[in-house]
Amino acid sequence: MLLIFLTLLLTTSSAVSAELSTVTACGHPETPPVSWEQDNELAGIAPHLVRKLLSEQGYHLNMRVFGNWKRCQLAARRGQVDLLVAAYKTHAREHNFVFSPPPIVADPVVLFTHFGNGSRSPWDLSSNTLGMLFGDSFGDDFDQKLRRHPHVERVSTGEQNFHKLALGRIDYMPIGLITGRLQVKKLGLADRVQPLPELLTLEYYHLAVPKGSVLEPLLPVLSARLQELAEEHYIARITPFYERKYLDAP
Repeated sequence: MLLIFLTLLLTTSSAVSAELSTVTACGHPETPPVSWEQDNELAGIAPHLVRKLLSEQGYHLNMRVFGNWKRCQLAARRGQVDLLVAAYKTHAREHNFVFSPPPIVADPVVLFTHFGNGSRSPWDLSSNTLGMLFGDSFGDDFDQKLRRHPHVERVSTGEQNFHKLALGRIDYMPIGLITGRLQVKKLGLADRVQPLPELLTLEYYHLAVPKGSVLEPLLPVLSARLQELAEEHYIARITPFYERKYLDAP
């Protein structure tokens, strides 16, 4: 009887330990090479780094895909997710999230437009239509301008937005330059859309932990390790692999 009791106790303890060591993360499904959805999973630089950082601390990662970036953030605010694998830091998001001091990567943001658009001053022309993704933000300054812009259309995927742009159904779309170029190349739209030369803003992707998450006390450790990987050029070395992985995927 004692042996049975001890066996049950050890089994229960192992199950509890396994449950406590599993955390859930999600991320933007439309920002290659940082993160994107592929085969119902999240791929990219940020998911790779998060898996590496958490495995080093003894955690198993359950990576979720919620359909679009807005739903991922909502799940995190509701306590269904312990970590966003990569997010810009904004004043609005700081109400709900704690961000890693070191960034994962810098992200120069530009406006893409179609070749038939001769205008170069999108904020000055109220007739222009701006294409955005649900949940997207491009920094506090951009968000302030966006609130004053009368024509904004939001969709779930970059593919939808780029096809709308190529057809002239929207006039501009803000997006990270590297992400935009990769998506344009994959969609075969390089002869129909182009980035404007001016930098819209320079943002940075950070790890983002919901306030109250089990990972919040661990964030300084994760941040320190992230800084080490950046200084070792580890992130720079894996970036070409994930760019090619995105382009080669069906």
